[in-house]
Amino acid sequence: MKRNVWRAVLGAVCLGSLCAACTTRQEIRITGSLRNADGATLICYRSVGGMFNSETYDTLALQADSTFALTLPGGEYECFNLALYGKKKLGTLLTKGGNIRVQLDGQSEQPMTILEGQDEKITHVAEVMLQLYDDVFDIRTRQGDRWEIADDTIAASVRRKLTDYALSLDKEVEGVDEELRDKARQDIRMQLLLAFQNQLLATTFRSSEATKQEWLAELDSMTTFCSINHPYSPFSRAFYSVVSYDTGIRYYTKGEPKPEGVEKGVELAFYDFKHRLTGKAQEAAMAQLFLEDEGQQRYDPALLPLADEFCKLHPESPWMPWVSRAVGKNRAFNETAIPADLHFPDVSSAQTIKDVTDLYKGKVIFMDIWATWCGPCRAAFAHIGPLQEYAAANDVVLLYLSIDRPENDEKWRKMAAYYGLKGEHVRVQNAFHQEVYDTFGRQGALSIPRYVIFDKQGKIRFTSAASPEQWDKLKEQLQEVAR
Repeated sequence: MKRNVWRAVLGAVCLGSLCAACTTRQEIRITGSLRNADGATLICYRSVGGMFNSETYDTLALQADSTFALTLPGGEYECFNLALYGKKKLGTLLTKGGNIRVQLDGQSEQPMTILEGQDEKITHVAEVMLQLYDDVFDIRTRQGDRWEIADDTIAASVRRKLTDYALSLDKEVEGVDEELRDKARQDIRMQLLLAFQNQLLATTFRSSEATKQEWLAELDSMTTFCSINHPYSPFSRAFYSVVSYDTGIRYYTKGEPKPEGVEKGVELAFYDFKHRLTGKAQEAAMAQLFLEDEGQQRYDPALLPLADEFCKLHPESPWMPWVSRAVGKNRAFNETAIPADLHFPDVSSAQTIKDVTDLYKGKVIFMDIWATWCGPCRAAFAHIGPLQEYAAANDVVLLYLSIDRPENDEKWRKMAAYYGLKGEHVRVQNAFHQEVYDTFGRQGALSIPRYVIFDKQGKIRFTSAASPEQWDKLKEQLQEVAR
């Protein structure tokens, strides 16, 4: 009880301090119009307090005349990346305050036209940052190779190419005020450090120990050049990926000993951020650890006690609304009770898939193959209402087959309850794990979510049935099998 009261009081203090700070800041107001969106949602990825939020985005509401408005606290340079969700990047804006008016066109080769509020020099810096983001994305996904490093196995050569490029871009961001220039330079360094980290992991995966040590030595030099702990490093959208990779590389590639009493995963990352970073770098890294947990719907219970520590370390953090929301979802998930209409039969002795389906002889079975870590699986659960109603009225068994590992057993049960998956729940056992992959996968890989329909005799009638999102088609398939 005392702990909950303390959390509430501390949260109120944090949010109160945040609101007080906001009242003294200059406002940023972005207005504009959007054409040719083809039904796509207009979103904005942005920085908060000069620290880029790479884990969440704002949805911008369009008025009847296709105009929009966004008003936020200013005072220091912030970065705004506008996009049509899932379709197209529209452009980047950089401002510390005042009014910016833009015109957006989802079909134009130049989708953003700045009508007022951002001068040409600042626009050029924004274009440099956006182009660099695209170039780094291309090398990470092997869609492009601006620096010719994809096939370069010499660590010193790769580092030299990237640092030389950073210095050349430094000249491109001259001509603006000191704050924006320095923030842009740190963005350049974080982006290129991420490119180097990516190449290190790709090259050392199956290399000799000598080669690995060469890359790690050059990484130390590259990291020193880029300065992760610089107060402007979090301005880069690459920052959180960089600090996350940095932790992983040191403990799992370099083999540094883990701190005694600190578990792997979020606890190790939080510990590392606390002891290796300071100021805004620490604040941004820690905050996005919570936001990533929310976005990936991991709901790791180890994060809950760390939330109090974050608030104590950064009581006036502008991240607090996002962190509070993420922690609230995490807590709600971990406090979920399992209702009576979710059944977890004992299948520990099952040797085959048939041993499981034989538990429901004489009934049509709709099998949903999923896993707690599968985003598309979780997204599909939003559409299960009609299927549940039909199953209850027509004596259809809803059998949810999880391919999660045994260590995720508790999370699997909670997630089934959290999403209200009424029905039968089975986690794949070692005895028939390979059979599931052989039966429903291809060349050793299984794509999920996967939906399967068995008839009343236990025979598979649809090995790739329609999803609950395609309810009309799925209903026809269930009716066909029931005849």
